[in-house]
Amino acid sequence: MIKNEIMTADGCGIGTVSSTPKKPLKKRKWKSVQWLCFGLALIPIISFAIFNGVPVVLSFISMFTNMENNDLTTMEWNAFQNFVEVFRDERFWNAWKTTFWLATAQIVTLVIALIISVLLDQKVKGAKIMQVLFFIPYICSSVAVAIMWQWVFSKDFGILNSIFGTNIDWLNDSQHPSRLIWCVYITIVWSAPAYGIVMFKAALKNVNPSLYEAAELDGANAFQKFLHVTLPGIKSVTLFLLLASITNGLAVFDAVTVLAPISWTGVAGPGDAGLTINYYIYIKGVQQSEMEYASVMSWALFLVTFVISFFVIRARNKAAED
Repeated sequence: MIKNEIMTADGCGIGTVSSTPKKPLKKRKWKSVQWLCFGLALIPIISFAIFNGVPVVLSFISMFTNMENNDLTTMEWNAFQNFVEVFRDERFWNAWKTTFWLATAQIVTLVIALIISVLLDQKVKGAKIMQVLFFIPYICSSVAVAIMWQWVFSKDFGILNSIFGTNIDWLNDSQHPSRLIWCVYITIVWSAPAYGIVMFKAALKNVNPSLYEAAELDGANAFQKFLHVTLPGIKSVTLFLLLASITNGLAVFDAVTVLAPISWTGVAGPGDAGLTINYYIYIKGVQQSEMEYASVMSWALFLVTFVISFFVIRARNKAAED
């Protein structure tokens, strides 16, 4: 017990006040249930570190080494020789051309999704049923969708040749290798708009109706209302979908692996027409066991995706602030 004397203004004491020192707080012990919850929460974190973090570190290290058949024990410093070989590789640059071209398919699907969403937002009959039908391709396996289109474009029993009465080899015509790219393009465009339609539909519901009324009073027609009211109102969602489209477009893989399978010579389709960056990474890293070579291309793909995504995210954040 500690006694403190209280003094008046003239210095006379009038009494004492006792105070008790605070006892130190005891550390709270965790119960067994809390430890169990903590352990369960650590499982996905540890799994991510092992199955994602470790491969990323290994791929970064392997860029600067030579290996034999992806054997980590045979790593040897090679003085950036992998970078020299990759950037001198003509297939690497051709793969970028194909990748960027197929990535534009995602932009096309974004426009298609916006148009369909605006039409479905006009309170037409059966809009909900149509929205469900448009969403079906999104929940289907991308490999299954590619196989379906492979049957469509097949030379011998393809639906397309049956309809037009032709005998065109759409996927393996060495005289016209660009046909393969268009087949892959159509495959992507058919399946990609589904997610965008759902997102745009939700965004259109949040546009303030009074803005349309004000624009109509000012004499704006339907196109002007769409341009000056609808598009600014869904700008944030549009930029988000643009970001998703860019990342998906640069990472295209499933469609080309099915429609342009690797031949015994290691070529992806006629004239290497179906070779994308992701596909080339798979060929080098898995088929040819050159992980160090594939790692350089993987990090190059990461840097390109990061730079493009950075500016899109920056624009999206700015739109959200407005």
